[in-house]
Amino acid sequence: MRASIEIKDASVTYYLRKSGKSDKVNKKGSVGAPIIVGHRYLEVQALKNVSLSLKNGNRVGLVGINGSGKSTLLKLCAGALAIQSGSISVKGRVSPQFALGAGIKPELSGRRNAELKCLYMGIPQSKVTDYVDEVATFSELGGYFELPVRSYSAGMRSRLVMSLLRLVRGDILIMDEWISTTDPSMNKTVSKLQADLIESSSIVIMASHSQRVLSDWTETLIWLDQGEIKAMGPVAEVYKDYHQWMKKRA
Repeated sequence: MRASIEIKDASVTYYLRKSGKSDKVNKKGSVGAPIIVGHRYLEVQALKNVSLSLKNGNRVGLVGINGSGKSTLLKLCAGALAIQSGSISVKGRVSPQFALGAGIKPELSGRRNAELKCLYMGIPQSKVTDYVDEVATFSELGGYFELPVRSYSAGMRSRLVMSLLRLVRGDILIMDEWISTTDPSMNKTVSKLQADLIESSSIVIMASHSQRVLSDWTETLIWLDQGEIKAMGPVAEVYKDYHQWMKKRA
């Protein structure tokens, strides 16, 4: 199957019940989507009439200030959100990586956490042991792999989380604010894992504030502002315009 994402005039709105201070929500800030004050609810227009067509081989980055709609668009592509209007069609197995370390249970060992991650990722039970052994070898945690994660230092936990990259599989790779490691000794290896992961995916769509990350891993950049696509094109060109716009705002 050829992977694809087709979004046409999609809008996503979050509804919040009005509170006692709702009369102040119209105050304009430097971040966030527009807020509409209704009779009983507040409407946050996270995405407005967004259209996007992604095919096999596309590597797309998202950039924009906080609240511009990046995470909402990624969640829409991952099937985690429904739209209020428009349409979306996703073909292919989606692998959303919003937070690779999410779901890590401190009271369980590194091995048990890796086993649970395997099952969550849809790895066949017959292959779980082999995959977990790979994670154990790659993490270089030694005996600590058998101990509760709560006993880990920050660097050791980072090693476990980064090692779980080996479990990621999917036709469509979705990443929000791409992960990094706090352990310098793993940087080169993790970069290789990232490259392999991106190369093996049919479609990649990621959000990041880092020009280096966007330049290294994507070819097309989408600039989102207040839930709308402000610009779309080559990474270098769009990021340059975005950076200049940010300097003017500052």
